[in-house]
Amino acid sequence: MAPSGRMTTSRPAGPADPEAGGSAPGKGLAGWGTPALVLGVIAAGTAWLFGWVGMIVGLAAVVVGFIGARKAFHDPDRSGGAALAGLVLGLIGMVWGAVIVIPALLGIGTFGEGMTLDQCMSQAQGQQEQRMCATQHLDEYHARYPDPNNS
Repeated sequence: MAPSGRMTTSRPAGPADPEAGGSAPGKGLAGWGTPALVLGVIAAGTAWLFGWVGMIVGLAAVVVGFIGARKAFHDPDRSGGAALAGLVLGLIGMVWGAVIVIPALLGIGTFGEGMTLDQCMSQAQGQQEQRMCATQHLDEYHARYPDPNNS
């Protein structure tokens, strides 16, 4: 009997018992799946146009998705589907962003292939594309524009 004269029943403290220090489902930091999924969708969606954004947001989606999937694996009450989907979409955004960014950084893109140096230079819209033309038509470029410092 309790000191007040009433009978009390004891129940095990569970995660929905705020008195035991647990938190009710849906309160506080609920999970990592939704943020991973949102980041993954942004990464995969922006990687097609903005390679850097896809790579950076994709990396964040992979990290958050991995943490969420790992937590869901160890807790049977959680579903890790959204976290896993965010992780996969983040990987897609990272890989596709790299496919777009790395050739542009190295100057080995497909711009100007199958053209002469003149055609390539006339279609180039900026210094990066002009460098790509010069790289792809290096012999013709050096024959036409000899380096004055190497004379």
